[in-house]
Amino acid sequence: MSHRRALAASAAASLLLLGSCTPGAPTNAPQSAEASSSASSPTASATASAAPETTPTSEPGVDEARPINADNWMSSVEGLPPVRPDDPAKALALTGIRAATHEGFTRVVLEFSGEGTPGVWRAAWTDQAVEQGRGLPIQVEGEAVLDLVIDGTPMTATETPYPGGTHTRAGDLDVVSDGTFEDNTHVVIGSPATRQFQIGFLSDPVRMVIDIRD
Repeated sequence: MSHRRALAASAAASLLLLGSCTPGAPTNAPQSAEASSSASSPTASATASAAPETTPTSEPGVDEARPINADNWMSSVEGLPPVRPDDPAKALALTGIRAATHEGFTRVVLEFSGEGTPGVWRAAWTDQAVEQGRGLPIQVEGEAVLDLVIDGTPMTATETPYPGGTHTRAGDLDVVSDGTFEDNTHVVIGSPATRQFQIGFLSDPVRMVIDIRD
């Protein structure tokens, strides 16, 4: 199993950017997105429909006992560009979401069909989750919401997209897919409060790993 690592970037003023972290070729370690921490205090909440909690015991290619980027925690990140395949027919499309609790963190895994590496247009905590395009509220449990906009996943990539509105729960987190709009896939993660997190990438199959600190 091959993994990839993106270059870390530092915070500038009040905006966190990953200006020079284009994912590279596969290596023997997971590709990661890293940034400095910043704080926010969301207070609003929404109610989600009931769904079973999923607790897979392992994720191939990554250590279940450690966060994917060791101690490199962050509170927000944006501007990590995707790596797109030369063949548009092999573009990335979200095909699955799973989550599991581990000692000290909860891991959310987004799996994609296709080739390349998904980008992160924005990953930040907010107090309100709204749909792409229409701007309607997304029903998700939690006082705080990690709003994750994934770049490089065109609507034309698959005829069977992962269903929007699907809930995946692990521990006290509620993960909800908002589907794909234009080039972006939108996933929100509800939590009782804001927490530091990490983002990393795995290949074969293509996956985005979000580890959220307890």
